[in-house]
Amino acid sequence: MSDTTAARLLSLNQQAIAILGLNIPLDFGLGSETAERLRDINERLLADAGRDLSPEALLEKHDLPERYRAIARMLLASDDPVPVFESIAIQELDRDAAATPLRQAIKEPLLVAGLAYLGMILFCTFSVPSIETQYTQQGLSPSGVTQWLIAIRGAMPYWIIGVPVLLIAGWWIWRQLANGPLLALFPGGNAYSRLLAAESQSRHLAVLIASGVEQETALSLASSGVSPRVPIRPIAESIVRSGAPQTRSRALTRLAGFYHFLAGDRRQTLFAKVPAFLGLLFAGLIVLGYGLATFLPWIAILQSGGVTEALNR
Repeated sequence: MSDTTAARLLSLNQQAIAILGLNIPLDFGLGSETAERLRDINERLLADAGRDLSPEALLEKHDLPERYRAIARMLLASDDPVPVFESIAIQELDRDAAATPLRQAIKEPLLVAGLAYLGMILFCTFSVPSIETQYTQQGLSPSGVTQWLIAIRGAMPYWIIGVPVLLIAGWWIWRQLANGPLLALFPGGNAYSRLLAAESQSRHLAVLIASGVEQETALSLASSGVSPRVPIRPIAESIVRSGAPQTRSRALTRLAGFYHFLAGDRRQTLFAKVPAFLGLLFAGLIVLGYGLATFLPWIAILQSGGVTEALNR
């Protein structure tokens, strides 16, 4: 195969597919089936494998996602694609590492909710009828928690099926949202994502500068090749524009390591501890609610019985 732009991009896509086959995540902005989308792109590129097109002309000819085009420009501009692939994978792995505690935070509440569900079935089957009988025998009118429990028992045919469906749906939705919206809404989530983007930008710049790419082009490519898209940090831009030519790439790599350290520290401080605490708190509230629902009706009966006995005296 000739050494045209399309031929090089075909080869780079094949390398990306091989990396994805090792279960190493690469976000090209192509959705969940990245490997399949890359194969589809390669089929479209085959027609241009023998044509001498510039990278921009080739990418504009094919209707491709903006993020893929930004990464493809960097891969085509660099002498060694491995560091570019590495920077993309590191960003995705770090984002997944931050989302893992969020995904796991729902396990304890779901487990406790499941046990409370089984306990409520037994409670409504055996205890609630006894409580209702006690009220009837004493001529009392159920109120408060007792009235609520009697209503729940009456609705058993509905919630005995609906609750498991809701628990499973809640678990699935939570896992789907943990990598995206939940991570962004979590306190410190946006700052963490920006640190990962800054790290990835610095790695991209190091590769592009080492490959001899012109400064302005390198800055433009690096700024558009990360997600979320953020401006180039001033310190990275300063290194590119005024750093010593022989040390710029090394300085940018060290800067990327510094951003990696900051992101890791934030991940350990916030994402590893707070979700677990919130999950435990929610599980505790479920236990508290179940305990109150169990004992308050009996306490009400005893109090009512004591008042009745005092009046009879």
